[in-house]
Amino acid sequence: MANICCDDVYFYSQSYPEHLAALWEDLETSIVFCRNEDLAGIGNLFELKGIPTEGLSLRGTVIFMERNPDNILLSTSAAWSPLYKVYHAIAEAYQVDFVMQSIEPGCNIYINTDHSGQYFPDLYAVSMEDEAFLTPAGIPVGEKLEYGELFTTNAALLECFAEMGYPANTLEMLDALLEDTGIEVHCFEDPYSLND
Repeated sequence: MANICCDDVYFYSQSYPEHLAALWEDLETSIVFCRNEDLAGIGNLFELKGIPTEGLSLRGTVIFMERNPDNILLSTSAAWSPLYKVYHAIAEAYQVDFVMQSIEPGCNIYINTDHSGQYFPDLYAVSMEDEAFLTPAGIPVGEKLEYGELFTTNAALLECFAEMGYPANTLEMLDALLEDTGIEVHCFEDPYSLND
């Protein structure tokens, strides 16, 4: 069975709200939430709109969608990796913008394309092998942190770990303190950025 990559995508447009309205109408028409995952497949939107699919992996199921005044939130589960090219094709077809956050711990995928932090302010995610692992402060790590817990600032991350007995001034120092604990801090990256 494939690892599941969880993608959250915000489509937005300040200049063309009618394009967002068209996207929402087509999503509501093409995506059906039920036990049959094929009816909730992202490919249904491509078929309805006639968006070219050459070179795209459409192995994704829409699991949630929400219309807000100035954006659309779409959550999908995809096989192995994010559907970035799919979301890019949708954004181009409807002439809107998008940002994406994707997490797939099994493949060490932690992606956030929202450089402004408006939709996805998260910078770090934490994973752990054993929630009962006793920290230097005598606190089981699972009492202080949830698996996959997100942090929006370096300071909040370091403060949380200091309270568990891992005092560090930098992320590098924290990584050294966490060696062999089964606790890992993951930094969100943007492999799609043109600035890299």
